[in-house]
Amino acid sequence: MDTLVSVRNLSLTYPNGYRALKDVSFDVQAGEFLVVIGLSGSGKSTLMRTINRLLEPTDGQVMVGGQDVTHVAGEALRHHRRSIGMIFQQFNLIKRHSVLHNVLYGALGEMPAWQSMAGRFSKEQVDEAMRCLEVVGIADRCHHRADALSGGQQQRVAIARALMQRPKILLADEPVASLDPATSHSVMRYLEVLNKEYGTTVICNLHFLSLVRQYASRVVALKGGAKVFEGMPEEITEEWFRAIYGDEAVEVEIR
Repeated sequence: MDTLVSVRNLSLTYPNGYRALKDVSFDVQAGEFLVVIGLSGSGKSTLMRTINRLLEPTDGQVMVGGQDVTHVAGEALRHHRRSIGMIFQQFNLIKRHSVLHNVLYGALGEMPAWQSMAGRFSKEQVDEAMRCLEVVGIADRCHHRADALSGGQQQRVAIARALMQRPKILLADEPVASLDPATSHSVMRYLEVLNKEYGTTVICNLHFLSLVRQYASRVVALKGGAKVFEGMPEEITEEWFRAIYGDEAVEVEIR
């Protein structure tokens, strides 16, 4: 497999002096389902936002598809962000708008400014949005308001919206943290479909190791902003679990 993302000696210090990332390095191969784990505050979300350049690192380098995107700006930055889909813990849907329109908004980055401001979508774009909704099994809700859906359904709409971008990489920042266990597996299975059937490279932040062991092809663990583990899911022993989460931590299983 080819290296799609290369993170090298990445550090980020916020203006208040807090070091959120400390010299983090790893590679992501095309087609991988890489999961990043760690306690809240370990730097997982900061890492995601640095990869898609919502945040700019203090030091280090991010390479995507062989291109250095660490400090790109202007049109190069917009092009980089269009190639990356992003799914958030809180869904980030426009709740008063329909499911279909929320998915269509995933195409805005490819549209001329005048067309996106007018909200004019072509028949081809509408057809593609419906196909994306079919992928996540929710096409029958296309005309419902987003806020009329359950949390799991809203997250599936968010996945469809990201898919609408035709991304090379899908970043999922704690995508199941707000969901119940049964719904968590449902959402994770759709991410697995995008990875295995559509070939989308997935980088996903998760808390629960039971989900990690079921869906991840490889794992990176952060602690205090530094990488403390990189390997296969089955290599996370009880000793590694305590090293990552602390001696008092107890593993909670999502069935």
